[in-house]
Amino acid sequence: MNINEIKLKWRLKDQDKEANINLWDEKADYFGNYVIPTSENDEFIKLLKEENLINKDFKVLDVGCGGGKYTLALAQECSYIYGIDLSSKMIDYANENKRKLNIDNTSFICDDWHELDMNKSNLYKNFDLVFASMTPAIQSASTFAKMNEASKKYCVLRCNIRRKDFVYDKLSEILNLSQKEENLNFLYAFNMLYLQGYTPRINYEEKTWSYKETLEKAYSTYVKKIKTIKTINGDEENKISEFLKGISNSGYVEEEINSTIATLIWNVK
Repeated sequence: MNINEIKLKWRLKDQDKEANINLWDEKADYFGNYVIPTSENDEFIKLLKEENLINKDFKVLDVGCGGGKYTLALAQECSYIYGIDLSSKMIDYANENKRKLNIDNTSFICDDWHELDMNKSNLYKNFDLVFASMTPAIQSASTFAKMNEASKKYCVLRCNIRRKDFVYDKLSEILNLSQKEENLNFLYAFNMLYLQGYTPRINYEEKTWSYKETLEKAYSTYVKKIKTIKTINGDEENKISEFLKGISNSGYVEEEINSTIATLIWNVK
């Protein structure tokens, strides 16, 4: 497969943008409340430091920053860091956490990376490190290429390559959804880099976490998530509701999620 073939296959799917924004706005209460991670308790920060990908002189960009957890965690490690996310509620949390922590070398941008014009936004070749961690902002050849366009030195892409998520996996079967695109994103990204003469490094991490939401919140979240990739009708929404009711316990939906995370690291040419 050559680069042009990858570009044809790895394209943004038709999305309900409003549903996508609503989904991440709804998740903001969860992703916006966090304890700032450190290299002692977070594998990603530890990796960035061990690979010498960040230092006090660097300007950094966090693509799909969510509530700003990594943006703020890395602020003390660099000269200045920007976080960008399409969810205004995520950005509100990020700015509030920035204020509470009294961090002044950080800025947050509410914008859609999918549609962003690199030159008009003054992001082109403006950063020493550009990273994207566990974000749907990178899900096509064009959104991936923007990472290189924004960086002068290093890029890092971190994403799921295997994930056992009983609820979403079962709903995918019920609604005949395609295989998770996130599993292909990493393969497309690696191949694009390789075909362009890069020698990217890969790090793997196993991670497990628990999910627990009220039945009402879980229903709303899964409906919005599915609407970002497929238009669904009333019957399909009822199927989601009935399935979640069937697995709920005392009004809650709870499960354990197991994931293999791969981090792709490369030096920008």
